[in-house]
Amino acid sequence: MRGKLAIVTGGSRGIGKACARSLLSEGARVLIASRNEENLKEAARELSTLGEVYWERADVTKAGDIENLLARAKELGGPDILVVSYGGPRIARFFELSDEDWLNAFNLLVMSAVRLSKLFGLEMKERGWGRITFVTSVAIKEVNVNIPLSTSVRMGLAGLVKVLSRELAPEVNVNAVMPGSIKTERQMEFLATRAKERGISVEDMERIAVKEIPLRRMGRPEEIGDVVAFLSSERASYVSGAIIPVDGGKLVSTL
Repeated sequence: MRGKLAIVTGGSRGIGKACARSLLSEGARVLIASRNEENLKEAARELSTLGEVYWERADVTKAGDIENLLARAKELGGPDILVVSYGGPRIARFFELSDEDWLNAFNLLVMSAVRLSKLFGLEMKERGWGRITFVTSVAIKEVNVNIPLSTSVRMGLAGLVKVLSRELAPEVNVNAVMPGSIKTERQMEFLATRAKERGISVEDMERIAVKEIPLRRMGRPEEIGDVVAFLSSERASYVSGAIIPVDGGKLVSTL
């Protein structure tokens, strides 16, 4: 990937920043984007020790911001790799959710992916090479009543991955990764919700959750980043349309 330009949305924190770190470690130049400018500046300073880093403030739920992000990528030579990572929707059970919650989740998880794919995907196809990887969730394979928004809406994104892997072929490979229990701020928020339901501490809830994982630990953000880096490379030249779990073996589904 040396010299290729990778754009990472949600790249200032958590899994997004870990993806940027892994891509930099493999020689890519990286343009990180997120809504918070201060977080972006801090992340860019931290990541710059690994390689060539740029940043652009962008809210992926806004079409204009996505257009600006592509323009910035073109200034830097054009996009080769796109990693779509973002925070999840509201953590709440079905009857606690409003119509607005559902619409916001769809706009965040699906429409942002649609807009990014239209602009960046077409640009990569015209350039003759590209990689797009979406960071989604094992929630599309494993129903959890505490996150119905994530489970239901992300299934739409899974369908989009399959469609794009055909629409953008053969020039662009499109895949997704499904993180399981990765130790991020959002994961700890989710554990706090479950702990409150059970009337126990977050620490106890984490110990219970880890017992359900065959590898007996939560994952690290960089373990997602490394899989994303592989999918973004020439080594994954025959992988497209795949949705890969990175969950310590927790999923029991054979499909």
